[in-house]
Amino acid sequence: MENKQLNQDVKIGLKSFLTICGILIGVIIFVGVLTFVIPAGSYQLDSDGNVIVDSFSLLENATRLPVYRWITAPVESLILGSGNLQVIQIIAVLLILGGSFKILDASGGLYAVVQVIIARFYNKRFQLIWMITLLMMLLASCFGLQEELLILFPIFLTFSAAMNWSNTLAVSLILVTTGVGFTTAIFNPFTVGVATELAGVSILDGIWYRVAIFLLLYVLTSLYLVYMAKKDEKDSGNLAREAFPAEASEEDKTRNAKKASAVFALFLAVLAVIVLASVIPAIADLGMGMVFMTLAFIIGACCIGKKELGSFRETLKQFLKGAKDLSPSIVIILLAFSVKYIAECGNILHTIFYYCHQYISAQSPYFAVILLYLLVLVIEFFIPGSLAKALLLIPLLTLAPLPGISTNIIILAFLFGDGYTNVLYPTCGTLVVGLGLAEVSYTQWLKKTALLQGMLFVLSIAFLLLAVYIGL
Repeated sequence: MENKQLNQDVKIGLKSFLTICGILIGVIIFVGVLTFVIPAGSYQLDSDGNVIVDSFSLLENATRLPVYRWITAPVESLILGSGNLQVIQIIAVLLILGGSFKILDASGGLYAVVQVIIARFYNKRFQLIWMITLLMMLLASCFGLQEELLILFPIFLTFSAAMNWSNTLAVSLILVTTGVGFTTAIFNPFTVGVATELAGVSILDGIWYRVAIFLLLYVLTSLYLVYMAKKDEKDSGNLAREAFPAEASEEDKTRNAKKASAVFALFLAVLAVIVLASVIPAIADLGMGMVFMTLAFIIGACCIGKKELGSFRETLKQFLKGAKDLSPSIVIILLAFSVKYIAECGNILHTIFYYCHQYISAQSPYFAVILLYLLVLVIEFFIPGSLAKALLLIPLLTLAPLPGISTNIIILAFLFGDGYTNVLYPTCGTLVVGLGLAEVSYTQWLKKTALLQGMLFVLSIAFLLLAVYIGL
């Protein structure tokens, strides 16, 4: 098979784009209607932006976004919405990464990397899935990485194409693994780190239980991904050994080995930058991790492009083509972000929490913990971001605790609700962009991952009930 036959352009597929946009528009309409149905209410905030317990009140004559502004909400949210700077940063990063990967693809670097992987791991390809799952889960669980790891998608996509595995499996190696990693957060600074700080407890409290859950879900996730790979092979027949020429000259082998080494070195350097940016307080506090990652990646990609493509002009040409291919992701991100904007303008999030909390407080601990988990799932639909959700939920739940439910259990319910839905809700920007890149529709995604989604949901409830039973 020739190089061009294996190359997988990193772009948003039209069918997937239209499907995702249609779903998000439906969600926008649904949330817009809710703002006219649910009473507007709000908690007061302290000087640090934290919610003040027992300060909830209904808002009289509250303004709601008129229907025509649901249409302009994506643009308004980008200009006026809370967290809009982060959205701008994500859009810029995606465009730059798209351009950088186009350079690597045009240079033959991605093809060379997959050649090396196939040659070394073909007979151990299922063990490789276990290794990838562990690495991705650790990066998400300990460092809070997810959208940053979309940089690996072209590698997984090309590798899966060579293996005759589906695009769904390729994107699952990122979305599923990091989603479960978020669910089983051990030291994730953006979830368990923020939550424990707001609750006034140590991040080490209950860590043994989180580690046990991590290990159990690691095994489950790896088994499921291997199951998907074997099913793909059964459906199409595995022709991976025929993906590359059986005979190649020593000159070609040497040239490809050098290309692969350069790309491997680039990825290792970028991953090192990502990890360092997440653990160095001065950088982490500024939220500049993605910026440093992008700079490292584009510099390395341009250096490889200049060497392999012969000129910076050709390198720039490929970069612009790659950025153009990912430009539809801007629309998807803005549609997803506008859901939160409409809910905030309608002042319904605090109202939902207040009445749900009142009901949960009157229940037995076992029933209450299930309701608490479901509450986090509901809030997550409107607020996908971990930090914003933590600032709303954790102070209220820990300062006005639920009878029989410890702070550790409250944090655990928060983690489950925050992580599990990263692979479920269409309002999660990383999910919809990832599906768009893989040209996998949202309905296809649900169908392919339904069994795993169901198991994660049931196990999350089981872990919470066990935590109540043992008095975590």
